[in-house]
Amino acid sequence: MRRKNPKIKNVPDLPSPCTGICSMDMQNQYCLGCFRTRNEIGGWALMNNEEKLEVVKQLRVRRRESRNTETLP
Repeated sequence: MRRKNPKIKNVPDLPSPCTGICSMDMQNQYCLGCFRTRNEIGGWALMNNEEKLEVVKQLRVRRRESRNTETLP
């Protein structure tokens, strides 16, 4: 069983990483603005801060990977 992180227990609810650029990358199945999947977007309001932080970590990886695979014209 995972322990909750006491450092984030009393932190205010984390805001959505939405950037207002809502367009799904159908190949990778995530938003091109915030890099969240449909499930992550839909479930954000129901997640606790620990779950949100895990998603944010994944978003950073997706964003980095996206930059590394972009090709310039």
